[in-house]
Amino acid sequence: MRTEVSSPLPQRVETVVVGGGISGLTVAHELVRRDPTRSVLVLEKEPRIGGIVGSRDVSGYRVDTGPHGFVHGETGVRTLVDHLGLGEELLPATEEAEEILVLREGRLAPVPTTVRGFLTNPLLSPMAKLRVLGDLVVPPRSTEETVFDFCVRRFGVSVARAFAVPAVRGVTGGDARSLSIDAKFPSVRALEKRYRSVLVGATWEYWKYRRAALRRGGNLPSVREFGMRLHTFRGHGMQRIIDALGADLGERVRLGRTAERLDRVDGRTWRIALADGQAVDARQVVLALPTAATADLIEPHLPEAATTLAGVHHPDVRVIALGYRRRDLPADPRGIGFLASPGDGASILGTIHTSTIFPEQAPADRVLIRTLAGGSSSPGFAALSTAEAAAVIHRELARVFRIGGEPVFTFDHVWRRAIPEYHVGYREQADRVLADVAATPGLHVAGNAYRGVGVNDCVRLALAVAGSALAEP
Repeated sequence: MRTEVSSPLPQRVETVVVGGGISGLTVAHELVRRDPTRSVLVLEKEPRIGGIVGSRDVSGYRVDTGPHGFVHGETGVRTLVDHLGLGEELLPATEEAEEILVLREGRLAPVPTTVRGFLTNPLLSPMAKLRVLGDLVVPPRSTEETVFDFCVRRFGVSVARAFAVPAVRGVTGGDARSLSIDAKFPSVRALEKRYRSVLVGATWEYWKYRRAALRRGGNLPSVREFGMRLHTFRGHGMQRIIDALGADLGERVRLGRTAERLDRVDGRTWRIALADGQAVDARQVVLALPTAATADLIEPHLPEAATTLAGVHHPDVRVIALGYRRRDLPADPRGIGFLASPGDGASILGTIHTSTIFPEQAPADRVLIRTLAGGSSSPGFAALSTAEAAAVIHRELARVFRIGGEPVFTFDHVWRRAIPEYHVGYREQADRVLADVAATPGLHVAGNAYRGVGVNDCVRLALAVAGSALAEP
């Protein structure tokens, strides 16, 4: 892969992809896979590709800087795995990953996934558990709602406070009381619309998946074997898929290249002006960038879409991974991790118990806990020094897990403007942005601002964008 900033660029290509994160790399890979003769160029301003997806190997620990894995049963990354021939390198999480916990009022409790677990869950009163059955009779609603309001309406306020609020904090760094269920979790809304009940819909979809698996032959597998299990890549973490995409694209990827301006030369040509004074002409441009950068480039051509994208809020999120001597904990952390309710673990949004679910990612006598912190509820946390931030997280983890020693390993990374927040009304705004872009010949967008923030969401959209580009006359 070429990294020299001073190396000359081709004057013209068929397609330029601006942005070398998982979305941009996927678009470029799919274009080349389906049309090997197509000239494609990927421009990435950073010295490395991958964006927020990646892993670092430090002192015997492996720390994912962004997503800690992916659900293999969903479309998206699974498609890339097949295309890149990485199936033999997949590493499933341990059975512990089937359990996720909530930290509330200083204690950890599991998120119920079975009837028995629900009935015995200590976070809900008997009346709150009874209220959940209201989902079976509450009529669907067509108007957009926040995640919190949706959960209150269907399951009751106790469930919304106990599970929805910490889930949204831990997954997105945002607030369930302002983020849109329609934009952030459209699959949940789809269950309500199709089945008139989330519980009925989830159960029905699960059994459809079971029947499909049985039709493929073999004995009845356990739940975790239906393909919905968390996976990463053996020996590499999530960095592996980035490296594979980079190797596949080779010299088509150029690092240290910042696109400063996007001009329309004529009806069939775009010109991308770079900060180093070079320019590249292309019939198609795919902007796989954060919303603010995309807004800057499209503003002369699509001012309304640019205004929408420029207004998307992205809270800063900090990844702090701490390693401990196993003997300093009374027991290994259980489950995949915990989601923190507001006020519990004040700065922590959620944790991933890395050494529990992927033991190879830490030395055998160590425990590795990766913490997501900051977000919209603690915006100042990103400004702390590494020592200050690590000390805060250690105090909170020590209280939860009764840790008797200091951390022996620290990893720290701050993601500025990390995860876009989809407030109520944003889904319709995003639809208008995509419609405006689709009506502009040769222009395409991809990334986590349009159809979901998860890695599978981004890959699915990127594959669709590549298909649209290939179909464009």
